[in-house]
Parts: sequence; structure tokens; C-alpha cells
Amino acid sequence: MILLDGVSLSYGNRQVLDCASMQMDDGSITALLGASGAGKSTVAKILTGIVRPQCGKVDIDGRTLVSPNKAYDRKLGLCIQMVHQHPHLALDPRQRIYDGMLEIVRYHHMENRIIDVAMSVGLEPATLRHLPMQISGGEAQRVSLAKALLFSPRLLILDEATSMLDVSTQANVLALAKRAGGSILLITHDRELAESYAGQIFMIEDRKIRGER
Repeated sequence: MILLDGVSLSYGNRQVLDCASMQMDDGSITALLGASGAGKSTVAKILTGIVRPQCGKVDIDGRTLVSPNKAYDRKLGLCIQMVHQHPHLALDPRQRIYDGMLEIVRYHHMENRIIDVAMSVGLEPATLRHLPMQISGGEAQRVSLAKALLFSPRLLILDEATSMLDVSTQANVLALAKRAGGSILLITHDRELAESYAGQIFMIEDRKIRGER
């Protein structure tokens, strides 16, 4: 279980989250809805250690991942991975796909997982020899998903990651992510998508998070 407990965060004089709380259970698909600028991506940044909350904390199974008094636990945080909206921007244009994935896992001695994970998301092994400019948007989406799945995450965050895809490709990406196990946090402005796939739905509004179902 992953819990945001009373999290607050401001950027300068602009408060984005005010005592916001939500819980994601193992194996669940949770959607986080909200207007542009409401704070959806800020939640993702807190969960992945990009920013630290000024109040509250994030727990994983009762262990503190981050709080105002505790720096983000990078080892514990490996169980949370994120796929961004624009996958090409997360890829080094000078680096072949395989080399980029190898760089991620070499320290953890998981090189043998690269081909298996790539094939599990529908990537042909030959694609891994390409540079990012040589692959399509759909392939880049699968590369980003494969990179996130290398660590078998407990929580996979899809931050508007399917918004640029057609409906059938959206369904395919979500099916691939679900098949990998763990939980999914679907950050989106698309209510229809959320209602189609998520078992629980939260809404960010007026700096608060409230559950809808």
C-alpha cells in the first residue's frame, strides 16, 4: 500500500497541494483527475522524489518514503517508476535504445532482463539497436514503458502517458502495464479513460484530493 498522508506543497507564493491525502492499494488501478495546473503532476513528482513535500509524508507499507524531515529514500523509491506524456523527450537522442536501458540496469546486475521486458511490451529486439529518431511515437511509448518495468515496480505512474495515443493503442498500453503486475496510477484529464480502467478515482480540486469512487 502506498499512502499520501496530509501532503502540502507550494511553489513560492502559489500553494499547489494543501493537506492532500490518497491511498493506492497493491494491484489496483487508480486514476487521478484534475484540470491543467491543478497539481496532478506535482503528486507524481513527490512520489518519484523530484520535489519534497513541505508538510505530510508518503508511506510505502508503513515505511516513510519522504517527508519534510526525511530525504527521499532512493532505494525504497525504486519500486515507483513513471512513464511521461512525451516519451521521446525521456530518451537520449545520441544513444541507442539498448544502451540507454543497459545504463539503467547495469548497476543492479539485471542486464538479462532487457530483451525479455522489451518483448513483453511488444518491442522487437531489433528495435533496441535503433536511435530514438529512428522509432515511431508508439515504439517510443513502449520503450518508456519497458524502461519503467525493468525494476518490476510496485507502482507504475502513467502521467498523461496515453493522451497522444489513439483509443486502441491506449488500451494496449494499459493492458501491458496491468499485465506486469503491481499498481498503476493513471494521471489524466480524460474522465472517460479513468472510468473505463480505474477501480478508484480521485480528483484534485482547490488544492485538495477527494475520492470519487
